[in-house]
Amino acid sequence: MRPAELVFLALLTAYHAVLLVPRNRRPFPSNYLVFLAGMALAWNLGLEGFRWQTLPPLALLVIDLLILFPTFASLRGRLPAPGWLPALGRALRTILASVALLVAVGTDLLAVAFPIPTVGLTGGLPPAQRVVRFAAEGDLPALEVKLWYPAGGDFTGRPRPAGEALTWQRHRDAGGPATFWQSYLSELPSNLIVGGKLASQGNRYPVVYVALPRGQDADDFGYLFEDLASRGFVVASGAPLAPVASPAIEFSWHGFLADFIEPWQNPELWSEPDRRWASPPTDYQWLRATERALNQLEEEPGDLLFSALDLQHQVLWAWGSGPALDPADLERLGFRGQIHAGGTPDLRIQGTRPELWVLGGKAPGPGRPGQWFLALPKLNRADLSDAAFLKPYLVFFGLKSQLDAGVHGALRQYQAAFFQYTLWGSGGEGAFGQTVPEVPGLVLTGQ
Repeated sequence: MRPAELVFLALLTAYHAVLLVPRNRRPFPSNYLVFLAGMALAWNLGLEGFRWQTLPPLALLVIDLLILFPTFASLRGRLPAPGWLPALGRALRTILASVALLVAVGTDLLAVAFPIPTVGLTGGLPPAQRVVRFAAEGDLPALEVKLWYPAGGDFTGRPRPAGEALTWQRHRDAGGPATFWQSYLSELPSNLIVGGKLASQGNRYPVVYVALPRGQDADDFGYLFEDLASRGFVVASGAPLAPVASPAIEFSWHGFLADFIEPWQNPELWSEPDRRWASPPTDYQWLRATERALNQLEEEPGDLLFSALDLQHQVLWAWGSGPALDPADLERLGFRGQIHAGGTPDLRIQGTRPELWVLGGKAPGPGRPGQWFLALPKLNRADLSDAAFLKPYLVFFGLKSQLDAGVHGALRQYQAAFFQYTLWGSGGEGAFGQTVPEVPGLVLTGQ
């Protein structure tokens, strides 16, 4: 819980508890609690940012002020008037005050039930993130490679990309809410460190390549990739250089009010850009360029990755609808196996490398040897991405399966275990299924 948010909710609840006291017995200074709550809200908005959990208490505060201002002069202890009609009015006021107190307490519970998440890692190494950009050269396009790696060096904590203003602007440009509504993510706890070195000099680390649908950003799956890095993998996601974010708009009260009102006028704005990123096909065209970029870094003396990548142990992680990477391309790129989440396997294609399909519903069949299916009752992008923790309300838009993060942690461990089995396992029939425990809600089949 953030301090300013806690003070605001506590003062709002205290004010509504005071409202249960009849006017003639209520200490007049206690009516100022609502103004103190408004000041705490301003502190909360200015320093900690606005979370969706603050919407109900904000609406309650606005209603309080709309009722309070016209009646403020009559709050000094007048004796109740005799008669049954005034008595009925006092009873109704008590009922309404009780309901408002329950709402205030409910907003406290809402904030406690959905705090800013702290996501633990399952590996023992601290992760770091690095972005390397390559200019266009000849027939090679301009490229941006995002890397997650097990880190050493500087152990100073580093904010996650979701807590940076450039990410808020990217989501805004993609149709999401104004940056003002995303700024609370600056308080997001982070497992990332500054790094600057690999965890152990002289070791070679296996590589996980990432393939996503066109236009999507690997940062949205940061918790998964940080977890893989904590287990000793180097995760690489290549994509075309991102367009420059639109410049920050100069502050104006008119613009602020428009941004503030926008989500109230269009509630579906809260589901963007996740709604448009639901199930487009995977784009594999940047894998070869990413491979060339990593080979260049691995051969460059003085670079962080110099002689540090185990290029004989490479795998693929993909998200998106559509088929998996063609088996011939999989072998040509030197991938020993792949995980594909969200797609539909074509059982007619006979590959030779291990595959794990993460999908919603039932597995399509027994599959070939070396092919496994990890089935959930329902699978959405937001069940795999960071939105599993950051946007529980997406369940109400049908873009998420559970209010909490659900099986996100179990999925991360299944996927890491599959990569470890693929790269170093015995390869015996059914061996992968024997290395992982059964988890309620997940059904693993295959051979």
